[in-house]
Amino acid sequence: MEGIRNWLLPVLLAVQQLAYWPGRVLRDGGHVGGAQLVGASAAAVAITVALALRRRRPVAAALAVEAVLAAGSLLPEDATLLHEVGALVALYSVMVRCAPRTAVAAGAALTVSASVRGAVRLDSAVEIGGEVLVNCAVLLAVAGLGRSRRHWLAGREAAARELARAEAERGRAATTERQRLARELHDVGAHHLTSVVVTAETALRLADRRPELTPQALGFAADSGRETLTALDRLVAMMRTSAADEESGIEERVGELAAGFARLGLRPAVDVAPDLAALTGPVAEAAFGIVREALTNALRYAPGAAVRVRIRVLERDGAVELTVIDDGPATDEGASAYSGASAGARQGLGSGRGTAGMRERAAALGGTLAAGPRPDAPGWSVRARLPHHFAVPHNFAVPHNFAVPHRFTVLHHSSRRRVLRGLDPADGAATLAVAALPLFAVLAESPADTALACGPAVAHALPLLWRRRAPWAVLVAVLATAWSAPLGLAFGLLSPAVALCLVTAGALAECVAVHAVGAFAGPARVTWPAMAAGAAGLSLTALALAAADGIADVEKDGGFGLIAFLAVLLGVAFFLLLAVPWGIGAVVGARRERVRAHEDHALAATVRAAVLAAYEERRRIAVELRGEVARHAGGVIARAEAGDLKGVAQEARAGLSAMRELLGTLRAAAAPGDVREPHRPDHPPPGSRTAPGAPKEVTPSAP
Repeated sequence: MEGIRNWLLPVLLAVQQLAYWPGRVLRDGGHVGGAQLVGASAAAVAITVALALRRRRPVAAALAVEAVLAAGSLLPEDATLLHEVGALVALYSVMVRCAPRTAVAAGAALTVSASVRGAVRLDSAVEIGGEVLVNCAVLLAVAGLGRSRRHWLAGREAAARELARAEAERGRAATTERQRLARELHDVGAHHLTSVVVTAETALRLADRRPELTPQALGFAADSGRETLTALDRLVAMMRTSAADEESGIEERVGELAAGFARLGLRPAVDVAPDLAALTGPVAEAAFGIVREALTNALRYAPGAAVRVRIRVLERDGAVELTVIDDGPATDEGASAYSGASAGARQGLGSGRGTAGMRERAAALGGTLAAGPRPDAPGWSVRARLPHHFAVPHNFAVPHNFAVPHRFTVLHHSSRRRVLRGLDPADGAATLAVAALPLFAVLAESPADTALACGPAVAHALPLLWRRRAPWAVLVAVLATAWSAPLGLAFGLLSPAVALCLVTAGALAECVAVHAVGAFAGPARVTWPAMAAGAAGLSLTALALAAADGIADVEKDGGFGLIAFLAVLLGVAFFLLLAVPWGIGAVVGARRERVRAHEDHALAATVRAAVLAAYEERRRIAVELRGEVARHAGGVIARAEAGDLKGVAQEARAGLSAMRELLGTLRAAAAPGDVREPHRPDHPPPGSRTAPGAPKEVTPSAP
C-alpha cells in the first residue's frame, strides 16, 4: 500500500504531462522532433522516480525535480508545464518531513531556482518581477500548507506516545499498588504482632521463675491486639479511596480523608482556599499524599488530637502552602506515649516512608517540606510549599506511581493566557503569499505604482499571522485594513487601477480569514456568521471604492435605494464566495476536534483503567485484611482477656502467618528489591525491639 501511495501521484502527473505534450501536438498533426520526444520522455521518467522517493528522501527528490526542470528549459515550454506541479509536491514533502532549518534552506533554493528559470524565458523586467512574485506566492503557500501538516502529524505522534506510555503505566498500576501496600503491611506486622509473639513466648518460658511477667504479658498482648486492629482499620480507611477520587478536587478528597480519620478518633479541621477547591493534577496529588501521611502520624502518636489542615496560595509567589498542625494527644494515656516518642520515631512512621516520603513528594514538584515539633506549643507541625504552576514531568505518577498525561493536568488558577505569542512559520509563509498576490496584480496593471501598493497590501495581509490564535479579531482587522484602498483613492494617493487591484486580489485575505474562523474559532453553529460579516465588509468596501472613483453617484444614479440594492446583490455574491473557504475550514476544524477528542477519550480511558486497577487491588487487600488478619488480632485480645497466654501466642503467630502470606502474595509480582526498604535507625527490623508499653524485663534475648 505504501508503494502505491508513493508512485500513484507521480505516475498520474507524468501521464498527464505526456498526454498534453507531445500527445496533444501529435494528435493535432503537429511535428515533434526525435530529440525533443526523447528529452520529454526522459524528463517525465526522472521526475516520476524522484517524486516516488519524496517520502524517504524529500530534499534529494526536490533538488532532483528542480534539476530536471532546469534542464528542461532546453525543451519547449509546454514540455514541462505540468511538471511544475511535481516541484510543488516535492516542496510540500520537504516541508512536512524535514527539520525547520533544512526546510527553509531547501525552500529558498527552490524559490531562487524557479525564479531564475522564469527570468531566463522572459524579456522585460516587469514580466520577470511578476514571475518572481507569482513563484513566491505559490511556493510560500505550499510551504505553509506543508508546515501545517508537519505540526499536525507531530501532534498526533506525541498523542500516540502519550497513549503508549499511559498503556505501559496501566499495566504496572496493580503491581505498583501491591508494592506500596506491601510496605504498609510490613510496618503493621512489625510493630504489633511480632512484639506479641516475642513477649508471650518469653513470658511462657519464664513463667516458673518470673510468674509476675504473665499478667504483664497478657496486658501487653491485649493492648497490642487493639493497636493492631486500629492500625488495620486505619490502613483499610486509607484504602477506601474510590476510583474517581483522583479526579476530584483537592477539597473534596482531603475532606473525605479527614472524615475517615475522624472515625478513628482524630479531630481534624480542613480549610482549603476557595480558589484551590477544584485543584487536580500533580500538585493536588502531592498535597493529598502529604496530608494523608501527616494525619497518619497524628493518629499514631497523638490519638484524639485536634489537627488543623490548611491549604492556601501564597501571595508573594503564587505557590501552594500546605500546613498540618496537631496539638498533641487528647488523653493522658496518649500524652504519656506521645512524650516518650522521639522526633526520630515520628519521622519514620506510617507507610514506612514518613517525613522522607512527604519530602520526596514535595521535591518531585520542585517544592520543599519541613516537619518537626512545634516550637511554641505541644504538638507536631508539617509545612509544605508546592509550586502552583507546574508542568508534569515525564515520570510523575498518579495514583501513587501512575504517569499523569499532561492534557489531563488541570490547575484552576487566575492566570491570563496571552493570545499573541509565538508566531508560526507556516502562518508567516501564508501571510507573505497573500500579500504577494495583489502586488502581482498591481505590477501587471501599473508597474510604476508597485512600490506604493506595498504598504496597503502588506497591512491587509499582516493580521493573518495570528489567524490561529485570534481568528475573529483577525477577520475584523482584515476587513478594516481593506478600506485602505478606497481611502487611498479618495485622497488621491492611489490610482483607480491600483485601488481596484488591491481590493479584488486582496479579497484572498478575507477568504483566508473566514477560513480561519471556520477552522479555529469553534463549531460551525458558532462560526457561520463569519461569512455574513466578510460578505458585508467586502460589499461595503466595493461600494466605497466605486463612490471614491465616481462610478456610483447617490444623487444621479437613483439615490440610496439603488445603492442598497447593489450592496445586497454584492453581499449575496460575496457570501456565496466566502461559503467555500468557510465550509472547508469548518470541515477541517470538525475533523481536527474529532481526532483530538478520540485521542483524549483513549487517554482518559487508559488513565481510568489504571486508577481502577489500583483501586481493585486496594479493595481486594482490604477484604483480606478484614478477614484472617483482623480475626486473629481479635483472637489475641480475646485470649489475653481470658488469661490464656499460650492461646495469645498461637493467635499472634497465626495472624502473623496470615499477614506474611499476604505479603508474599503482594511481593510475588515484583522484584524483591522493589518492595523491601532498607532499615533505618529509627525503624528497626521486626523482633529487634518491643513496642512501647511492653514489660521491660521481657526481651527476645532473655534466657
